[in-house]
Amino acid sequence: MSGDIDEVHLRVPARPEFGRLVRVGGAALGLRQGLSFTEIDELRLAIDEAVILLLDGASDDDEIEAAFRFDGERLELEIRSEGATALSDSAVGRFDEICGPLIDAYDIEPAQAWIRMRKTPAPLD
Repeated sequence: MSGDIDEVHLRVPARPEFGRLVRVGGAALGLRQGLSFTEIDELRLAIDEAVILLLDGASDDDEIEAAFRFDGERLELEIRSEGATALSDSAVGRFDEICGPLIDAYDIEPAQAWIRMRKTPAPLD
């Protein structure tokens, strides 16, 4: 990322009902970054799938920590499950299959229950 980078951090309990907060936060920041409504929907789905993936190895006592980084060019989300066990191969496979076409790039560290995703607005014609 180039230029001034802003960051927003969010920590929520690792339970499905709190995943919505991460998704809504990402959508709001995507709008701020100039993502189209289609791109925001893709980002929301990718965030949902990231939360589902992280919940796979988490207990109710764990937390999900999301760090949104954004500048004038793109939005990056680093999300991890604090205290979770390693992510299962089947859960990672599901994420790959669903999210691969939705986001520009992503990295997953299954042993650390960590994901980083990037989304850039498409150039205007």
